[in-house]
Amino acid sequence: MSAVLCGVLAAAGCSTTESGKAQPSATTDQAAATAALWDPCSQIPDSTLTSLGLDVASKRSGILGAEEPGWKICAWSASAYPPGYGLTVYTTIHTVDEVRQKSTNIEFKDVTVAGRQGIQFRQSHHDADEDCSLVFQTTSGFAQLDMLNTGVKERKTPPCERLQPMAAAIVPLFPK
Repeated sequence: MSAVLCGVLAAAGCSTTESGKAQPSATTDQAAATAALWDPCSQIPDSTLTSLGLDVASKRSGILGAEEPGWKICAWSASAYPPGYGLTVYTTIHTVDEVRQKSTNIEFKDVTVAGRQGIQFRQSHHDADEDCSLVFQTTSGFAQLDMLNTGVKERKTPPCERLQPMAAAIVPLFPK
C-alpha cells in the first residue's frame, strides 16, 4: 500500500517560488481541509466491507499507521485471498489532474461506476496483474480505490475485474 500511495503523494502539494525552492501550497489551511475530508475508515459500513469479502478486522488507517496531511486513507485485506491482495480507499484535497500528470500513472481509461464518471489507471512500477486504481472527482479533491495484488503468485482474477464490484458498492458512498 505504501508504494501505491507514495506515487500519488509525490505528485501533489508543492509549488515553486520565484527563487525556485519548493514550498507548500498555501491556498487553504491544509489541516482544516484534511479534517473535513470524507473518511473511508468510518464512512464505509462494516456490512458493506464484509459483503465484498474484506476482513474488517484487517483495517489500517494512514500509511503504516501514520496519517498524511491532505489525505484520509484506509485499507483492508481480502479475507478470501492470501495477504497482499487488498483494497485501499483514499480521499484527498489534491486534484484528478495531478493523478493524470504523474508520470508513473499509466493506461488511463474513462469508466463509469455506479453512475459516476471516473478514471481507471495503474502504476508503472506494478505489473498489469498487480494493481488497479479508480479515481473520482469530489468537491474537495478526489476519492480513489486501489486494488493491490502483489502477494498472490497465481493471479486468477485481474485486479481491475476484482475491483469493479467493490467500487460499485463503495462509490455511491463517496461525497460528490
